[in-house]
Amino acid sequence: MARPRLGELLLDLGYITEDQLKAALEEQERTGDLLGQILLRRGYIKEQDLVRALADQQRAPLIHPAQTPLDPQALRLLDPRFAREKRVLPFKVEGNRLHVAMAHPSDLALLDELRFRTGKEIVPYLAPDREILEVLDRLLAEEARPREEARAREEAEAVDLTLEAMPAVRLAQALLERAIALSASDLHLDPQETHLQVRARIDGVMQDLERLPKDLEAPLAARYKVLAGMDIAERRRSQDGHFTFSFEGRRYEVRVASVGTLHGEKLTLRIIYPTGVRLGLTELGMLPEELDRFQKLLKRPYGILFVTGPTGSGKTTTLYAALEQLYTKEKTFVTIEDPVEFPLEGVVQIPVQPKIGLTFAEALRTVLRLDPDVILVGEVRDAETLDTALRAALTGHLVLATLHANDAIAALTRLLEMGAERPLLAATLIGTVAQRLVRRVCPQCARPMPVPEEARLYLGERAPEVEKRGVGCPYCRGTGYRGRIGVYEVYAPDREALSRFAQGAGEEALRERAQALGHRDLWEVGLLQVRAGMTTTGELLRVLGLWE
Repeated sequence: MARPRLGELLLDLGYITEDQLKAALEEQERTGDLLGQILLRRGYIKEQDLVRALADQQRAPLIHPAQTPLDPQALRLLDPRFAREKRVLPFKVEGNRLHVAMAHPSDLALLDELRFRTGKEIVPYLAPDREILEVLDRLLAEEARPREEARAREEAEAVDLTLEAMPAVRLAQALLERAIALSASDLHLDPQETHLQVRARIDGVMQDLERLPKDLEAPLAARYKVLAGMDIAERRRSQDGHFTFSFEGRRYEVRVASVGTLHGEKLTLRIIYPTGVRLGLTELGMLPEELDRFQKLLKRPYGILFVTGPTGSGKTTTLYAALEQLYTKEKTFVTIEDPVEFPLEGVVQIPVQPKIGLTFAEALRTVLRLDPDVILVGEVRDAETLDTALRAALTGHLVLATLHANDAIAALTRLLEMGAERPLLAATLIGTVAQRLVRRVCPQCARPMPVPEEARLYLGERAPEVEKRGVGCPYCRGTGYRGRIGVYEVYAPDREALSRFAQGAGEEALRERAQALGHRDLWEVGLLQVRAGMTTTGELLRVLGLWE
């Protein structure tokens, strides 16, 4: 009997709706991701329901590796790197039968390969991908700990840092793979006096991953620096580099920065995900009113639009999504970035290179001679770049740029502080967008709860009575949150507001005018997300702060 398709099975079980399945299948066609992972990411299904459905579909018993006794004899039958790559965990040997936990027990080719490698008949079990990874990572870290390997690690650092058999090298790869599996944006190696602390930024918040022996610090740092083309002999001065990393058939760019500290060399690895640019405007998380206002701004034939927010708030993703909506073969699109985040088909992308004099301002002047229609300026950092961008907008170009400012209307004050001329800014500005990323309530363990007293005191009458909060579960690693969503404030000044601004109106006058026209600030939009069960008041307080 043929196995039922996963989507059809989930639909028959009542775990998802037809609309949810349709949306997930469309995303799968666009991204190539596994259907189950898409359904989890979108919050359409709980992990335990998905795993149960997979067990039914693939006719394999379900186990949880962390709760399963591990037979050392079984573990020795497979190379740990192969096991991580294929998501398999051998856990018991019975005569000629090897019991194996697998993320994909119905993969016949993989079952044949396991038989060939082990010489055993394979008894497959289904286990969650994440749980297999966590057990394998723990085993790999334990393998790297023994003191008797310290001399081999030191010799490898000085003589041959690329030996694949070296435990530190395998651990370096495993840590990076684990960070990617957890959707971390950054991996940190923080040297302490007695140990090396490995942390990852997950959903914008730092979380501990491993506490490693001090003698692994130098080999791990050296391995990453070799990959990034950095000087391994220099441990005190700051350096940076990058490399490409392949994992599960995808290529990730990893940017490495190092600096000497009191207790050793600290490294930070920023992970650039290849799927980040595939988001369309409708997938960013904008509420319908803000989305409609933003799309109308993009229909303007010329002018300048600023997207503001702190580092890591998703400004580039928003601008790339805007370019995707604007793109047409009838126009010329050029970006100026530091560095280029992702390759965009049909778009001319220029990385700034200050060392040879190619600054944002100089690159922008060059771009204007290339007859562009739409220009993306990665960041407006100085008065020269700002003035050039404003004059480009004045002469018939649509300019999209990022800026650091507290909110959408405060961006105008920031532009004046940077040296913008009021009349020129009023003549070219079409709008500003402020954005933040907040953690999404875990869909697996969310429960209605009273709003915390701190939030009620701060918000007053605006505070909702209840909100959804995660109580903590394996899916969210006990945090109560899984993934992030955007909070967007879209400011689209009308002619009256721009006229008043040109004549000297301040920020408060602009706010009053905007509110009269239905403008919603970051807090108002965030509270709507709270009422929709997407995030919490505590998360808004963490990200937006206590503003007066």
